[in-house]
Amino acid sequence: MKALIVFNHPAPYKVRGFNELSKYVELDVIFERQSAKNRPRSFYNTNDYRFNVMFLKRGAFCNENSNTKELINYLKRNHTKYDHIIMNGYSTFTEMRAIRYMNKNNIKFILMINGGLIKKETKLKRKIKQNFISSAQYYLSPSKEADDYLIYYGANKENIFHYPYSSIYEKDILIKPLKVKEKMELRQKLGLPNNKIIISCSQFIRRKNNLKLLEIFKDRKETLLLIGDGEEKEAYLEYIKTNNIINIIIKPFLIRDDLLNYMKASDALITLSKEDIYGHTILEAMAMGLPVISSNKVISALSLINNGVNGFKVNITDNKEINTAITRVDYSKMSQSSLTIIRNYTIEKTGLKLFEALENIK
Repeated sequence: MKALIVFNHPAPYKVRGFNELSKYVELDVIFERQSAKNRPRSFYNTNDYRFNVMFLKRGAFCNENSNTKELINYLKRNHTKYDHIIMNGYSTFTEMRAIRYMNKNNIKFILMINGGLIKKETKLKRKIKQNFISSAQYYLSPSKEADDYLIYYGANKENIFHYPYSSIYEKDILIKPLKVKEKMELRQKLGLPNNKIIISCSQFIRRKNNLKLLEIFKDRKETLLLIGDGEEKEAYLEYIKTNNIINIIIKPFLIRDDLLNYMKASDALITLSKEDIYGHTILEAMAMGLPVISSNKVISALSLINNGVNGFKVNITDNKEINTAITRVDYSKMSQSSLTIIRNYTIEKTGLKLFEALENIK
């Protein structure tokens, strides 16, 4: 079987999944750009391509958009050699132009999504999305919530196939939760305090809602360990300085292995994102045995978090609910549940289930 996947940029979590799929199929991947403008260069340092990789040479603009006919020209010359053409996106100009071309020329394609949030929008915007999403012949979806998104925009439920989207390998998952002594030793190596540590890892951008986190932890005793980088960093530092906050630690973007170490040293993960079509850090934290407090606007949280079992899903407008979750989240009682749940969501399973879906579609 020979397949082509088109995706925006070589995000490491995507590359790992494509590598796993390439064990089962002859895989070509076209990335529309070398990198996303709002990602640090170090974000891509761990990439190891085990499939045939191509990059479009022109058209990249803004953070992740692109606009070029290169993809159409490639499809004109090569579409017949593929058993499957998979569009892992439909929102850049390059992707939209390619989908229009395929529809016009009766070239069938599969639409693969990581997730999706149904939200208020104009009738025109909904119609545009519906036009592109409904034109796929089949769909690859990671969750019920993603199914609902596809169906809302015109997908036929019978044509949706599932795969467990993941950013972690089986070997990454801890065999058992760290003991208190092990956690304390790791904290000493990393220079972290010994009180309850809640970690949060994200881009420092408005959508991630980190200023809300600072506001919450300003009046708490636990330590917030905030890891990442982005345009809002100076605003965070100014807020901390103005309010004389001493229980918030900010670390720059970390490569994956270092980040996992900081997660292991923490007691829980928190994200109050206003919207996230998936939310990879939730999987990574659970693989380290952490319970998770998450906004109910993060798609992975809806599937992976059971309230009171391995964390809490919270409404980001309800400070009382958020504070109660931080108080109640308990590593000693919830960590094993996180490890048990996450074993069903690995990169190995991603590759295998994608292959099985493609076999069924064939």
